[in-house]
Formats: sequence, structure tokens, C-alpha cells
Amino acid sequence: MALKKISEGAEADIYELDFLGVPSIMKFRRRKSYLVPEIEESLRFVRTKTEARILAKASSITNAPRPLFVSKYGIIMEKLQGIRASEMHSLGSESASRAASILASLHGAGIVHGDFTKANLLAYENRLYVIDFGLSFYSSSAEDMAFDVLLIKRSISKDEYASFRAEYAKSFDKAKEVLKKLDGIERRGRYQNRSLDAK
Repeated sequence: MALKKISEGAEADIYELDFLGVPSIMKFRRRKSYLVPEIEESLRFVRTKTEARILAKASSITNAPRPLFVSKYGIIMEKLQGIRASEMHSLGSESASRAASILASLHGAGIVHGDFTKANLLAYENRLYVIDFGLSFYSSSAEDMAFDVLLIKRSISKDEYASFRAEYAKSFDKAKEVLKKLDGIERRGRYQNRSLDAK
């Protein structure tokens, strides 16, 4: 099983490989030498297992890569075709609506992505996929979900966000509560910025 490293993240290395005849990606969490070994190993193990469980659930309800094999610190998943939305000139209103539908499905299953930006959306032909669940967790908190919406809002244009917001509101039954929380988060942010500017 030949591995080809294709990128390095803050916590993990990403490899390309052929797994049982299937073009695949492996995400392997690196050891952090500055942490106490016992704590570091436990954190890597728990984060890997949590991500794998959430990825399995996410891929069963929306466009996300299917996990194929899970080891102590690594996840092998199907390789998806496409380019990151962050590399595109613009996302476009249609894809923004698709992104909203994806996030609504995740939130409906109690999954908070944790890094829902254009960098973690993969576009291929007329489809959109969400990737990298390294910061994901389960939560029923509207405020946690609002931070997912805030992240995508900050990474797309106003017109794209208008399409996103309309589709999210239509697709998720708790959307009204989440969007209200989002408005509150943004008001707090503006207040904090004004307070800092006044100093």
C-alpha cells in the first residue's frame, strides 16, 4: 500500500493511496512532542475515533467522504474528485444553496462541523461536498451551530450568503433559532470591536 503525502495540516498529514482497489485519502494525526506522551496519545486516539464516527454519519446523510478503514490515529476515506471552493473565483448562488443544504443536514443530525468554510467545500461538476471533519463534534446547541453559519458567511459574498441563508432557513427546522443566535454573536462582536477601538 504505497502512500503519497499530498499535504500537511496543523494536526495531521494527508496521504493519497490505493486501498483495496479504491482511490483513497488517509488522514493521519501526527504525534505532538511538546505534550505529555500519555495525554497526547489519548487525545489523538479520541479525536480520530470521534472524527471517524461523525464522518460515517455525515456521509450517510449528505455529500461527505465515506470512511473505509480506521486505525488508532488514522482514517482512510474515499477520495473525492473536485477542487476546493476557496480556489474558485466565486462560489455562486446555486452552490451557496447546496452548501446550506449540506449544513442543514449536518445540523439536523446534531453535527457541528467546526470549520465550515469554502476551504472545506469541494466542488465537482454540479455537486458540492463537505470535507475535513477534524474539528467536528456533536451538539444540539443553536449557538454552536450559529458559529458554523458565521464561518461560511465570512467566506462568501453577500449575494451568496443571501442564497445560503434562504436555503438554510427552508431546510432546517431549528434555523430560526440558529440565525437569531448568529445575529447575537455578530452584535457581540461589533460591541467588542467598538470597545477595543475606544481604548
